Amino acid sequence: MSLKQASVEQLVAIVQVSGDTAAFNELFSRHQSKLRAFLAFKSAEQRDEVDDLMQETYVKAFLHIQHFKQQAQFSTWLLRIAINEMLQAKRSGNIFSRLKERWFSGQQDDWVHHDNIAAQLDATKLMAVLSSQQQQVFICSEFFEYSHGEIAQLLQIPLGSVKTYIKQARDALDRNNE
Repeated sequence: MSLKQASVEQLVAIVQVSGDTAAFNELFSRHQSKLRAFLAFKSAEQRDEVDDLMQETYVKAFLHIQHFKQQAQFSTWLLRIAINEMLQAKRSGNIFSRLKERWFSGQQDDWVHHDNIAAQLDATKLMAVLSSQQQQVFICSEFFEYSHGEIAQLLQIPLGSVKTYIKQARDALDRNNE
């Protein structure tokens, strides 16, 4: 049987068992045009931005296909990934500018930049004072607006640690902004 003749369920099983990229490409290509049209309609983005969303959806779906339990149609699962990618892209915007907006609004005028490169450099310097774990927890909380419980589950760390890392990150950023 060729991949073109295989059902969606068969292709999913092949990819889940063997990680066969040709099978996944066939599976994804069957949904690609509807997915692209949906993203273009819902996001009102430029073509290259829709292309980025498609690529992110492809990668996430391939990396996480083991989690697809076939309780819903594959197209529904794929669409959910695409929607999440679109929302995350909109939420994150320029993550460095959002860091400064949230933490330094109304404070020192010299923190205000209209130049994204300068904003990125300032934010990078600030984030450098945080440990890797503090950075991850802080970004999940402040930019992606995950709850403490969601962060604990996502990063697989205790809830108490999430709260501690967030407090430590805020304290360190406040100290470095004085």
